[in-house]
Amino acid sequence: MDESRLVPYVSRFRGCRVAVVGDLMLDRYIWGAATRISQEAPVPVVHVRRESASPGGAANVVRNLVSLGAHAMAFGVIGADRHAETLRGLLTAAGADLSGLVVAPERETTVKTRVIAGSQQVVRIDREVTGPITVGAREALLERLEGALAAGAIEALILEDYAKGVLDAALTREIVARCRRYGVFVTLDPHPLNPFDVNGLRLMTPNRSEAFALAGVPYQPTRLPLASDEALATVGRRLAERWAPELLLVTLGGSGMALFVGGAALLHIPTRARQVFDVSGAGDTVMAVFVLSLLAGATPEEAARLSNQAAGIVVGKVGTAAVTATELEAELQAAGVPDAVAVSVEGE
Repeated sequence: MDESRLVPYVSRFRGCRVAVVGDLMLDRYIWGAATRISQEAPVPVVHVRRESASPGGAANVVRNLVSLGAHAMAFGVIGADRHAETLRGLLTAAGADLSGLVVAPERETTVKTRVIAGSQQVVRIDREVTGPITVGAREALLERLEGALAAGAIEALILEDYAKGVLDAALTREIVARCRRYGVFVTLDPHPLNPFDVNGLRLMTPNRSEAFALAGVPYQPTRLPLASDEALATVGRRLAERWAPELLLVTLGGSGMALFVGGAALLHIPTRARQVFDVSGAGDTVMAVFVLSLLAGATPEEAARLSNQAAGIVVGKVGTAAVTATELEAELQAAGVPDAVAVSVEGE
């Protein structure tokens, strides 16, 4: 397929109305250079040159949606701390709608701090609370979501689960039920630590290791050609039986993506060879682009191809990053990627 013919879809992203519900985070970066090993311990000494911050987790999905021209609403729980203010500032500057944010003074805003020496991550430091949110925060979140749904402000809703306490089985089912009443389709980026069942999803987007964990199958590396990857076929069938999503997209890192449609047919979309600097947030980009592509009228295969190209852009950047519409259009114009390969995964 000539990828350049997908370019018109990108312009249709503008104005799409998407909500993101999940674990909002702040990603902090300490950038520097390491030229020697510490005398105190066998670790590099990093000379700090600058510091930066960007939206992370569910907030990075919001940022990707906005950078592609969509109207994005962020729904989640943050603390009453300086990190929350930084995150608010970054999302506001990006153009996101923050009317769905709930402040929980008793809860610390999730922050991931990465120390980068040159282009290599040396260490990551996490500050987080992973317990369930309070009943009050849950009710406030649902009330704000209901208001947005009733106002017709949402066309699609993305659930981003990083197992930090916002989403649980009951809340997820309630969100899906409310969205279905308003004709809004729901997608889920799941986490293996929250293997709750929920039906009525348009799309699930686990990576390979997450998919195996959710299916209860011992992990096995990708086997190419994908037609010979019997382990992945088994995982796809099990997830289809348990979750019954209309579409299941399993990302395979450097091997591309596997798209299951209706739990049966599998489409392998290889990635184009490129230099990878950082995979942080690539899954967030995949989800954002896939959802916008569906809203723009793309077929599932076209949406997967668009997402694959977008992911290839962000892994070439250091740190959690977003893709812009201009970058994606240029990447599609470059084209030249292999065609998708259809693989049969019928039951045994």
